Amino acid sequence: MLIKMSGEDQPFLFELYCSSRMAEVQAWGWGETALRSFLHLQYSAQTRSYQLQYPEAEAYIVCQNGQRAGRILIHRTPICIRIVDIALLPQFQNQGLGTNLLHTFMEESREQNLPLRLSVLRTGRALALYERLGFQIAGQNDMYLAMEWNHETCKEGDR
Repeated sequence: MLIKMSGEDQPFLFELYCSSRMAEVQAWGWGETALRSFLHLQYSAQTRSYQLQYPEAEAYIVCQNGQRAGRILIHRTPICIRIVDIALLPQFQNQGLGTNLLHTFMEESREQNLPLRLSVLRTGRALALYERLGFQIAGQNDMYLAMEWNHETCKEGDR
């Protein structure tokens, strides 16, 4: 279930962001205070960046069984539907929730006859999921792959 995000969700969103980066930054050997301070700066920068790049994006809290499980940012334009960001808490990963979310927007993409686009870290675990669902590489840089799903070009088994 998706619930429109509000300002009251900021503490949850920060903890969600921390959960997505903690393994990476803990390897640096910093203390807890320094880690949290760094992550807060990074979270604030990401939030501002998304607001500047996608001012009309819709932000939702993802819930499962009455619990907040993650968030998704969606930006709809006349030429595409873009998943700006999707993040799930670790305890909700690998249970089909992300796949179900993607299927929801793939169906919207099909109904609107628009491509569904997103970016993923080249080394991100989600890359395998996107490939399995039929997303194709549409561009790339040193860190990210731009991916697109289009109902007209995907294989029947990808839907």
